[in-house]
Amino acid sequence: MSEVSDTFRARARATWASGNWDGFAELLRPVGALVLDRIGLVPGLTLLDVGTGSGGNVAIPAAQRGVEVVGADVTPELFDHARRRAAQARVHVTWVEADAQDLPFADASFDRVISTFGAMFAPDHRRAAAELVRVCRSGGQIAMTTWVNDGFVGELFKLTGSATPPPPPGVGTPPQWGIETHIEEAFAAAGATPVIAHESVQFVFPSVEDAVKRYADEFGPFVMARKALEPQGRWDAFLDEFGDLVNRFNPEQDGSARIQSDYFLITVSR
Repeated sequence: MSEVSDTFRARARATWASGNWDGFAELLRPVGALVLDRIGLVPGLTLLDVGTGSGGNVAIPAAQRGVEVVGADVTPELFDHARRRAAQARVHVTWVEADAQDLPFADASFDRVISTFGAMFAPDHRRAAAELVRVCRSGGQIAMTTWVNDGFVGELFKLTGSATPPPPPGVGTPPQWGIETHIEEAFAAAGATPVIAHESVQFVFPSVEDAVKRYADEFGPFVMARKALEPQGRWDAFLDEFGDLVNRFNPEQDGSARIQSDYFLITVSR
Protein backbone atom coordinates (compact mmCIF):
# COMPACT_ATOMS: atom_id res chain seq x y z
CA MET A 1 0.00 0.00 0.00
CA SER A 2 2.96 2.37 0.50
CA GLU A 3 3.56 2.79 -3.25
CA VAL A 4 -0.15 3.38 -3.79
CA SER A 5 -0.20 5.84 -0.88
CA ASP A 6 2.75 7.74 -2.33
CA THR A 7 0.98 8.00 -5.68
CA PHE A 8 -2.25 9.22 -4.07
CA ARG A 9 -0.34 11.64 -1.84
CA ALA A 10 1.30 13.21 -4.88
CA ARG A 11 -2.02 13.33 -6.72
CA ALA A 12 -3.80 14.89 -3.74
CA ARG A 13 -1.10 17.52 -3.36
CA ALA A 14 -1.31 18.44 -7.04
CA THR A 15 -5.11 18.56 -6.93
CA TRP A 16 -5.51 20.84 -3.94
CA ALA A 17 -2.59 23.06 -4.95
CA SER A 18 -4.38 23.79 -8.23
CA GLY A 19 -7.31 26.15 -8.48
CA ASN A 20 -7.95 28.57 -5.61
CA TRP A 21 -8.73 26.56 -2.49
CA ASP A 22 -8.09 29.52 -0.20
CA GLY A 23 -10.99 31.43 -1.74
CA PHE A 24 -13.22 28.44 -2.42
CA ALA A 25 -12.97 27.21 1.17
CA GLU A 26 -14.97 30.24 2.31
CA LEU A 27 -18.06 28.21 1.38
CA LEU A 28 -17.25 25.81 4.23
CA ARG A 29 -16.85 28.34 7.05
CA PRO A 30 -20.22 27.48 8.63
CA VAL A 31 -19.09 23.85 8.97
CA GLY A 32 -15.93 24.78 10.84
CA ALA A 33 -17.85 27.05 13.21
CA LEU A 34 -20.39 24.32 13.97
CA VAL A 35 -17.69 21.73 14.66
CA LEU A 36 -15.78 24.03 17.01
CA ASP A 37 -18.99 24.77 18.92
CA ARG A 38 -19.80 21.06 19.27
CA ILE A 39 -16.51 19.78 20.66
CA GLY A 40 -16.27 21.84 23.83
CA LEU A 41 -13.29 24.13 23.28
CA VAL A 42 -11.80 26.00 26.21
CA PRO A 43 -8.58 28.06 26.29
CA GLY A 44 -5.42 26.04 26.85
CA LEU A 45 -6.46 22.89 25.02
CA THR A 46 -4.33 21.48 22.21
CA LEU A 47 -5.98 20.87 18.84
CA LEU A 48 -4.88 19.18 15.62
CA ASP A 49 -6.63 20.19 12.39
CA VAL A 50 -6.05 17.43 9.82
CA GLY A 51 -6.47 18.63 6.25
CA THR A 52 -6.34 22.23 7.40
CA GLY A 53 -5.96 23.74 3.93
CA SER A 54 -5.34 27.45 4.38
CA GLY A 55 -6.57 27.28 7.97
CA GLY A 56 -9.51 29.64 7.78
CA ASN A 57 -12.26 27.21 8.75
CA VAL A 58 -10.90 25.44 11.86
CA ALA A 59 -7.27 26.13 12.76
CA ILE A 60 -7.34 29.93 12.92
CA PRO A 61 -10.83 30.24 14.50
CA ALA A 62 -9.74 27.69 17.14
CA ALA A 63 -6.59 29.70 17.88
CA GLN A 64 -8.77 32.79 18.28
CA ARG A 65 -10.58 30.90 21.06
CA GLY A 66 -7.32 30.49 22.98
CA VAL A 67 -6.49 26.97 21.84
CA GLU A 68 -2.97 25.79 20.95
CA VAL A 69 -3.33 24.67 17.34
CA VAL A 70 -1.39 22.58 14.84
CA GLY A 71 -2.66 22.64 11.27
CA ALA A 72 -1.61 19.65 9.15
CA ASP A 73 -2.06 19.19 5.42
CA VAL A 74 -0.63 17.12 2.59
CA THR A 75 -0.50 20.29 0.44
CA PRO A 76 2.05 22.71 1.94
CA GLU A 77 1.50 25.12 -0.96
CA LEU A 78 -1.60 26.24 0.96
CA PHE A 79 0.44 27.30 3.98
CA ASP A 80 1.40 30.65 2.41
CA HIS A 81 -2.28 31.57 2.51
CA ALA A 82 -2.57 30.06 6.00
CA ARG A 83 0.30 32.15 7.38
CA ARG A 84 -1.19 35.30 5.87
CA ARG A 85 -4.59 34.54 7.38
CA ALA A 86 -3.07 33.78 10.79
CA ALA A 87 -1.07 37.00 10.75
CA GLN A 88 -4.18 38.99 9.87
CA ALA A 89 -6.04 37.30 12.75
CA ARG A 90 -3.05 37.90 15.07
CA VAL A 91 -2.86 34.30 16.19
CA HIS A 92 -0.16 31.64 16.15
CA VAL A 93 -0.69 28.28 14.46
CA THR A 94 1.99 25.67 13.76
CA TRP A 95 1.73 24.43 10.17
CA VAL A 96 2.97 20.90 9.41
CA GLU A 97 3.06 19.00 6.12
CA ALA A 98 1.47 15.65 6.95
CA ASP A 99 -0.47 12.76 5.48
CA ALA A 100 -3.77 12.00 7.26
CA GLN A 101 -2.98 8.29 7.32
CA ASP A 102 0.57 8.75 8.60
CA LEU A 103 0.51 11.63 11.08
CA PRO A 104 3.96 12.65 12.39
CA PHE A 105 2.84 13.05 15.99
CA ALA A 106 3.23 10.90 19.08
CA ASP A 107 0.36 8.92 20.55
CA ALA A 108 -2.06 10.97 22.67
CA SER A 109 -0.63 14.34 21.59
CA PHE A 110 -3.84 16.41 21.37
CA ASP A 111 -6.98 17.14 23.37
CA ARG A 112 -9.02 17.71 20.22
CA VAL A 113 -8.49 16.20 16.76
CA ILE A 114 -10.56 17.59 13.89
CA SER A 115 -10.76 16.89 10.18
CA THR A 116 -13.36 18.73 8.12
CA PHE A 117 -13.50 17.07 4.70
CA GLY A 118 -9.78 16.26 4.88
CA ALA A 119 -9.01 12.77 6.16
CA MET A 120 -11.83 11.41 4.00
CA PHE A 121 -9.51 11.74 0.97
CA ALA A 122 -6.83 9.39 2.34
CA PRO A 123 -6.78 6.14 0.32
CA ASP A 124 -6.72 3.84 3.36
CA HIS A 125 -9.84 4.72 5.34
CA ARG A 126 -9.22 2.48 8.32
CA ARG A 127 -5.69 3.73 8.67
CA ALA A 128 -6.84 7.36 8.52
CA ALA A 129 -9.46 6.73 11.21
CA ALA A 130 -6.87 4.92 13.34
CA GLU A 131 -4.49 7.87 13.09
CA LEU A 132 -7.15 10.33 14.27
CA VAL A 133 -7.82 8.06 17.24
CA ARG A 134 -4.15 7.40 17.97
CA VAL A 135 -3.09 11.04 18.37
CA CYS A 136 -6.06 11.98 20.60
CA ARG A 137 -5.57 11.89 24.37
CA SER A 138 -7.73 9.96 26.78
CA GLY A 139 -10.65 12.19 27.70
CA GLY A 140 -10.32 14.06 24.40
CA GLN A 141 -12.64 14.44 21.43
CA ILE A 142 -12.34 13.63 17.75
CA ALA A 143 -14.56 15.31 15.15
CA MET A 144 -14.60 14.47 11.46
CA THR A 145 -16.94 15.69 8.73
CA THR A 146 -17.66 13.74 5.54
CA TRP A 147 -20.05 14.38 2.67
CA VAL A 148 -23.19 12.25 2.58
CA ASN A 149 -22.99 9.81 -0.30
CA ASP A 150 -26.19 10.90 -2.07
CA GLY A 151 -25.94 14.62 -1.25
CA PHE A 152 -24.75 17.35 -3.61
CA VAL A 153 -21.00 16.99 -2.95
CA GLY A 154 -21.26 13.21 -2.79
CA GLU A 155 -22.78 13.26 -6.28
CA LEU A 156 -20.17 15.81 -7.38
CA PHE A 157 -17.33 13.47 -6.43
CA LYS A 158 -18.98 10.64 -8.31
CA LEU A 159 -18.99 12.94 -11.34
CA THR A 160 -15.31 13.86 -11.00
CA GLY A 161 -14.49 10.21 -10.33
CA SER A 162 -16.02 9.31 -13.68
CA ALA A 163 -13.49 11.63 -15.34
CA THR A 164 -10.42 9.97 -13.81
CA PRO A 165 -9.03 6.41 -13.85
CA PRO A 166 -10.59 4.11 -11.22
CA PRO A 167 -8.55 3.55 -8.05
CA PRO A 168 -6.63 0.28 -7.59
CA PRO A 169 -8.41 -2.55 -5.75
CA GLY A 170 -8.61 -1.99 -2.02
CA VAL A 171 -8.25 1.79 -2.21
CA GLY A 172 -11.07 3.70 -0.55
CA THR A 173 -12.94 6.50 -2.31
CA PRO A 174 -14.35 9.69 -0.72
CA PRO A 175 -18.04 8.80 -1.36
CA GLN A 176 -17.66 5.72 0.86
CA TRP A 177 -17.28 8.08 3.83
CA GLY A 178 -20.86 9.15 3.12
CA ILE A 179 -22.22 5.73 4.17
CA GLU A 180 -22.86 5.28 7.90
CA THR A 181 -21.94 1.60 8.03
CA HIS A 182 -18.62 2.36 6.37
CA ILE A 183 -17.87 5.06 8.96
CA GLU A 184 -18.74 2.70 11.81
CA GLU A 185 -16.53 -0.06 10.39
CA ALA A 186 -13.56 2.27 9.83
CA PHE A 187 -13.59 3.53 13.41
CA ALA A 188 -14.46 0.15 14.91
CA ALA A 189 -11.24 -1.18 13.41
CA ALA A 190 -9.45 1.44 15.54
CA GLY A 191 -11.35 0.38 18.66
CA ALA A 192 -13.58 3.47 18.63
CA THR A 193 -17.35 3.99 18.48
CA PRO A 194 -18.41 6.99 16.40
CA VAL A 195 -21.53 9.07 16.97
CA ILE A 196 -22.87 10.24 13.61
CA ALA A 197 -25.02 13.38 13.25
CA HIS A 198 -26.63 14.53 10.01
CA GLU A 199 -25.93 18.20 9.17
CA SER A 200 -26.15 20.44 6.11
CA VAL A 201 -24.50 23.54 4.68
CA GLN A 202 -25.78 25.83 1.94
CA PHE A 203 -23.66 27.12 -0.92
CA VAL A 204 -25.04 30.38 -2.32
CA PHE A 205 -24.17 31.76 -5.77
CA PRO A 206 -25.68 34.60 -7.83
CA SER A 207 -26.69 32.09 -10.52
CA VAL A 208 -26.28 28.51 -11.65
CA GLU A 209 -23.86 29.75 -14.31
CA ASP A 210 -21.79 31.50 -11.63
CA ALA A 211 -21.69 28.29 -9.57
CA VAL A 212 -20.46 26.29 -12.57
CA LYS A 213 -17.82 28.89 -13.43
CA ARG A 214 -16.54 29.15 -9.87
CA TYR A 215 -16.14 25.40 -9.56
CA ALA A 216 -14.44 25.25 -12.96
CA ASP A 217 -11.99 28.03 -12.13
CA GLU A 218 -11.29 27.48 -8.42
CA PHE A 219 -12.08 23.92 -7.30
CA GLY A 220 -8.97 21.75 -7.55
CA PRO A 221 -10.65 18.49 -8.64
CA PHE A 222 -12.34 20.38 -11.50
CA VAL A 223 -9.10 22.06 -12.54
CA MET A 224 -7.47 18.64 -12.72
CA ALA A 225 -10.45 17.12 -14.53
CA ARG A 226 -10.22 19.86 -17.14
CA LYS A 227 -6.60 18.94 -17.91
CA ALA A 228 -7.72 15.39 -18.63
CA LEU A 229 -11.00 16.09 -20.41
CA GLU A 230 -10.36 19.18 -22.53
CA PRO A 231 -7.84 17.50 -24.87
CA GLN A 232 -10.43 14.76 -25.42
CA GLY A 233 -13.17 17.27 -26.24
CA ARG A 234 -15.17 16.17 -23.17
CA TRP A 235 -14.83 19.20 -20.92
CA ASP A 236 -17.97 21.05 -22.10
CA ALA A 237 -20.08 17.92 -21.64
CA PHE A 238 -18.64 17.52 -18.14
CA LEU A 239 -19.65 21.09 -17.25
CA ASP A 240 -23.13 20.48 -18.69
CA GLU A 241 -23.48 17.45 -16.41
CA PHE A 242 -22.35 19.51 -13.46
CA GLY A 243 -24.83 22.26 -14.35
CA ASP A 244 -27.59 19.64 -14.34
CA LEU A 245 -26.40 18.51 -10.90
CA VAL A 246 -26.52 22.08 -9.55
CA ASN A 247 -30.04 22.50 -10.92
CA ARG A 248 -31.12 19.23 -9.31
CA PHE A 249 -30.12 20.46 -5.85
CA ASN A 250 -31.15 24.10 -6.33
CA PRO A 251 -34.68 24.97 -5.12
CA GLU A 252 -34.54 28.63 -6.21
CA GLN A 253 -36.75 29.86 -9.05
CA ASP A 254 -35.35 33.41 -9.41
CA GLY A 255 -32.16 32.55 -11.29
CA SER A 256 -29.97 32.36 -8.18
CA ALA A 257 -28.43 29.18 -6.80
CA ARG A 258 -28.72 27.99 -3.19
CA ILE A 259 -27.40 24.47 -2.97
CA GLN A 260 -27.93 22.43 0.17
CA SER A 261 -25.26 19.81 0.73
CA ASP A 262 -25.65 17.25 3.47
CA TYR A 263 -22.75 15.96 5.51
CA PHE A 264 -22.05 13.79 8.52
CA LEU A 265 -20.52 15.16 11.70
CA ILE A 266 -18.72 12.19 13.24
CA THR A 267 -17.59 12.49 16.84
CA VAL A 268 -15.60 10.07 18.97
CA SER A 269 -14.98 10.41 22.70
CA ARG A 270 -11.70 8.99 23.97
